[in-house]
Amino acid sequence: MVFPLMGSFFWNSRRLSLLMIFLAIGILLWMGIVSLHFLGSFLQESDRVEHSWMVLTSIDRLFSELQDAETGERGYLITRNPSFLSPYQSAEKEVRGHLHDLEHLVSDRPSQEMRAMELGKLIDKRLFLLGNGVALGKSGAFPHRDALLMVMLRGKEVMDQIRQLTQSMKSSEYRRLRRRSLLFYRTRKKVLPLVGGGLAASVLMIVLSSLFLSREIDRRVRAEHKARQYAEEVRDLYDYAPCGYHSVDHEGTFVRINETELSWLGYKREEVEGRKRIFDLLSPEDLPLYQNAFQGMLRGEPVRDLRLRFLRKDGTVLPALLNASVIRDAFGRFLSTRGVLLDMTQKLIDEEKILDLNRTLSERNMQLEVTNGELEGFSYSVSHDLRAPLRSIDGFSRILQEDYAGKLDAEGERVIGVIRNNTRKMSNLIDDLLAFSRLGKKAFSWSLVDMEALIREDILPGILSGGGKGAGVDVTLSPLPRAWGDSTLLAQVWTNLLSNAVKFSEKREKPSVRVEGKVEMGEVVYTVRDNGVGFDMQYYDKLFKVFQRLHAQAEFPGTGVGLAIVQRVIARHGGRVWAESQLNEGAAFHFSLPARDGPPV
Repeated sequence: MVFPLMGSFFWNSRRLSLLMIFLAIGILLWMGIVSLHFLGSFLQESDRVEHSWMVLTSIDRLFSELQDAETGERGYLITRNPSFLSPYQSAEKEVRGHLHDLEHLVSDRPSQEMRAMELGKLIDKRLFLLGNGVALGKSGAFPHRDALLMVMLRGKEVMDQIRQLTQSMKSSEYRRLRRRSLLFYRTRKKVLPLVGGGLAASVLMIVLSSLFLSREIDRRVRAEHKARQYAEEVRDLYDYAPCGYHSVDHEGTFVRINETELSWLGYKREEVEGRKRIFDLLSPEDLPLYQNAFQGMLRGEPVRDLRLRFLRKDGTVLPALLNASVIRDAFGRFLSTRGVLLDMTQKLIDEEKILDLNRTLSERNMQLEVTNGELEGFSYSVSHDLRAPLRSIDGFSRILQEDYAGKLDAEGERVIGVIRNNTRKMSNLIDDLLAFSRLGKKAFSWSLVDMEALIREDILPGILSGGGKGAGVDVTLSPLPRAWGDSTLLAQVWTNLLSNAVKFSEKREKPSVRVEGKVEMGEVVYTVRDNGVGFDMQYYDKLFKVFQRLHAQAEFPGTGVGLAIVQRVIARHGGRVWAESQLNEGAAFHFSLPARDGPPV
């Protein structure tokens, strides 16, 4: 059983033959790189070893020349023979040259460079003493024995320091030589097995890959077959796509066209490809338009959403939308176009339907505007005409109450009070109705409104007057951003919102109202919060409608028009109004205005 399994393993592994060849080549390249690296390291280390030996040689020559100078100086002092000055003078010059070479050689090592600088100072000192000795010898008479001894002792002291310092530099270089030799030996010990193992592995992989090459050839044959199938699928997708595809050469002759576009035009492939030019299939009215676009394509410009009418083989018209780009060769020369055609027949039908609907909608809007105008006029007329009888009822009831005071019983007094109270309510309702009807007629006077100043100076004094019920309400006014709008209309909005907030919270133990504002997402948003009775959110859809109330008239008097006015004013400003609340936990009314840099044009 082992051999069949192994055979199956190697049989399947032949698909990896190409990978093994690459691995073998990679190993060989790696071996070459390692060898080159090792060779480079070897050459580098050789240069470093040679450099160390040059340092050692330079130190020895320097010390030797210094000794020659010392010998010449001593010989001259003892014998007074000028011939001894020749080696002294020659050595003095050579010493400085060797010292310069040594400083250059050790400039890559800070420690050695410091020693070389110290050595230079000692050599300067020694040469100075040698010069003093020679000068003593040239002074005429034989130098005194004590003076001569002093010069020699000081010279010996400096020379011992030089000898010690040069020995230290040589010891450092010898240690460096030993380290480099050890590193070279270790590197060679590591590299040789790696190179040998890599060579064996590459040979093994090449042998295996040659055995498995036949399997790889079979796989390639199958892949080519699959690629042909894929190409056929792509061709089928090209030919039967839901849009038309075509390519034309620099003369406009069709070089390729798919079956979809052929079916739209009613032609066969052999009738179009290489025979017809795209100019021949265009309606005469659209021909100049396409010729201009085609010249642009020859210059490399694409075509975007070009509406054209093509002529079918049977003479009917095909409305289409063309998008096209240019195919170029490796040298940038024009080869052909790549066009995509969309059938616009159904789209044109839909557009015609939309136009009909728009015309109908426009007519309905005009009718609605006329109806709204009539309703506004009617409401204004009715409200105006109701004032005269209301004034009469209120006037006569007041005369009756004043002239017949004491003659009426309690019930009569109560009935007259009810009549006058309801006439006042009716008058307030008419005032609100008139205000609501005038909102659609009032012309806008745009300005940058300082909301904080408007509320503080114009709105709150009237709401929180000393004798009014709102006097005990704590109103907190936060800093408010400015906004563009009609200051008169916006004053009506703030009056309605703040009056409601005060009215619905004044019965609390500690009534409070807070006004806030912020700028976010291109809007200026304002909020009026109170801790009043709130409302049930399930009745939210009635909140901003005319004459809709969520609380009893006896408990919280009002006409039910205030919030409708707020919504209409904010809508005319292009903003929106909304609210949130929980029953007996207060309410928050928000409205937003567009954040503008100036009045709308």
